[in-house]
Amino acid sequence: MTTLVEAAVPAKNRHTRKRSAPVVVAVLHPKGGVGRSTTVWQLGAELALRGYSVRIEDLDQGAHLSRVFDAYPLGLDNLYLGGDAPADVVLLDTAPEAQERRALDYLRRSDWVLVPVKGPEIDSVQALPMLMGWITQVPGVRLIGFLPTMHKQRRASSKYWLGQLKRLAAEHGTRVLPPINDMASIADKSIAGHPYAGVAEEVRGLCLEPVRRSRT
Repeated sequence: MTTLVEAAVPAKNRHTRKRSAPVVVAVLHPKGGVGRSTTVWQLGAELALRGYSVRIEDLDQGAHLSRVFDAYPLGLDNLYLGGDAPADVVLLDTAPEAQERRALDYLRRSDWVLVPVKGPEIDSVQALPMLMGWITQVPGVRLIGFLPTMHKQRRASSKYWLGQLKRLAAEHGTRVLPPINDMASIADKSIAGHPYAGVAEEVRGLCLEPVRRSRT
């Protein structure tokens, strides 16, 4: 049965083939409050809407994502929190991590990394060189890109730091994804408006579809 939420995604865009080993995506940034939990929750829902089996792992000590997931279910049977259910993709909601050892543990578990960058603003951008140094220590992990979150398009400082973020991305051979506006939050307990639909299509095309094609 197609739910009202699922109806937002055309049937042709829904995945129908399962895979034996999941693709693991870490949502990682050294600082807190940059939109990791919002990104994991929204992205997980969007990928589930596209027919993928999605498992979310809440690794943040605050467990905010777990509380929202349990209290405000989206009615998606292929979106799981924790456990060991078979999945096409696993999304890691990491803790704010300034310790290299724990950050490397997250990265070693992952195939891909998505980096939410609040604003962009000074603190969230200036923490990125340290994160990029960690990523280079883990062979095989790949960077999806920088995702500006809580973006205020008209704010002068956001425009400036978005430019700085793009320069940093170019230096590291990656890209800046289209910003998520400041109205998208896990606190809304809803995916109304589908602010992460574009991110889901990026992840689908870059991380998931190549695996599906290699197994057909």
